[in-house]
Parts: sequence; C-alpha cells; structure tokens
Amino acid sequence: MFNKKKATIGFVFFFLFIIIIGFASAVKPSTTVVVGNSGLIIEPTEKSAIRANIDHEFEVHVFNVSNGMPITSGITCYMHLYSDAGNHLLEMEDSTPSHIFDYAFNVGGGNFTDLGEYQAKFQCNSSTLGGGREIFFIVNNFGEELDTAHSFKFNSAMFFMLILFLMVIVGMVSTEHYIGKFAFYWVAHILFIAGTFCMWQFNFGYTTTFLGMASIWKIMFYVSTIAMFPMLLASMAWIFYIHTYNQHFENAMRKGGNPEDAFRMADRKSKGWYNGKK
Repeated sequence: MFNKKKATIGFVFFFLFIIIIGFASAVKPSTTVVVGNSGLIIEPTEKSAIRANIDHEFEVHVFNVSNGMPITSGITCYMHLYSDAGNHLLEMEDSTPSHIFDYAFNVGGGNFTDLGEYQAKFQCNSSTLGGGREIFFIVNNFGEELDTAHSFKFNSAMFFMLILFLMVIVGMVSTEHYIGKFAFYWVAHILFIAGTFCMWQFNFGYTTTFLGMASIWKIMFYVSTIAMFPMLLASMAWIFYIHTYNQHFENAMRKGGNPEDAFRMADRKSKGWYNGKK
C-alpha cells in the first residue's frame, strides 16, 4: 500500500536539490568619460564573465569624438584592474596598436584567482585629447555569466529529476515484490548521485559567494557514489538469500511438509548458505 509519510519524506529530501538555485545575475553597466564635443571615445572588448585563473586579453579601439575616425598613433592607453574588494591589482600601458586598431592588455590568470566582481578602467591620452571607460565583469569557474536562460535550463532539469524521483519513491513503497523494490531503490540512488553532481557543478561554476555549498554537494556526490559498491554487494547477497530461501521452501512443500516446517527448514538452510555452510 502507498505510504504517504515515506513519500513525503522522499519529496522533502530530494527537494533539497533545488532549494539553492542561482538566480540570474547582472553585471554593472560600463561607463564612458568624454569631455565636451572633443576628446577620445574608448571602446574596449567587454565580456560579462571571465574564467578564474585563465589569462585574458583586453583590446581597446580608440576614436576621435569630433569625427569618429580611429586613432592608431600618437596616444598612450592605460589599464588599471581592481578586485571586488577595491584592491588595485595591476596597471598596464600600450602605445603601439596591433591588428591595426587594437591597444592590447594581456592580463595573466594570476590576477583572477579570487571569485567575484572586478573593475577595469581604461584611459587613453594624446597631447591634447583624452577619454576614459570603465567596465565591470565577474570571475567564476565557468567563465560564463548566470543569465536567465542558464538558470531556467538548470531549474527545468532539476524539476524533471524531482518528478522522476517522486515516481520512483512511489513505486518503491507501493510494490510488494523484493526485486521491484531493489530496482526502484537503485534508480533512486542513481538519481541522487546525478542530482548531487549537478548541484556541485552548478555551484562550483557559477557561484562567487557561499562557496562552501559547492564543497557540501561535492562531498555528498562522492559519498553516494562510493556507497554504491557496498550496497551493490549487500543487494546481491540479499537477492541470493531470498532466491535460496524460496527454493528450499518450495522443495519442502513438494515433499509434503506443512508451511510452518517448510518456513523453518527454508530459513535454516538459506541462512546456512548465507554463512558459507552447506
């Protein structure tokens, strides 16, 4: 018979998979500094997220405000990088463009060791003109910003796994056959492993705060994965025990024994087999 209490416990337990879901984040908009109708427009390459510990090159195109013409000589461009704590990480300069227009700043991955939001300021000056631009970006382990599309896909996948898990729980508590219960249990175990792995990767890749959650899901994933092996051995032993018990019981009944004697004999022989005795 369907056990509502067990099903409810299973629902609450698996629901823990989806209670800590990242929401779409928004990087601060970039700002441009231009004085009057003359000066320089600074157009750096912008990326909303950068992968931690990976080198990244920022390129800057520079234009004259008055006529929109690109500036490829006679100026020096500077870049200053700041962490989310406001620490000044590095400063670079370039006065010789590459690829015709690019004033480039190759920032080593060692400057992106901490996860969180960063700020880069660009300033380009000639003897008479100048302009500036600041951009914001996040550093995480995926190098991708958690937008609405990514969040929706993850939530949808976890909700689908939740539905499967609930169906398995219902099947496990309602079926009477031991083989069916084992089958449902193993499906639930695999879903648990898949769920913890997804939560671990999601928190590890996108999260820039509360990083301990990624470690918790990682531990749960490894524990549930390692637990498969002793549970597999225990399941095999139990299945063989039940199978042997049924064989001895049927043999005793065919020989004309009453059910109580057949139960005792089958239990004694199957336990003897289980303990390695003949």
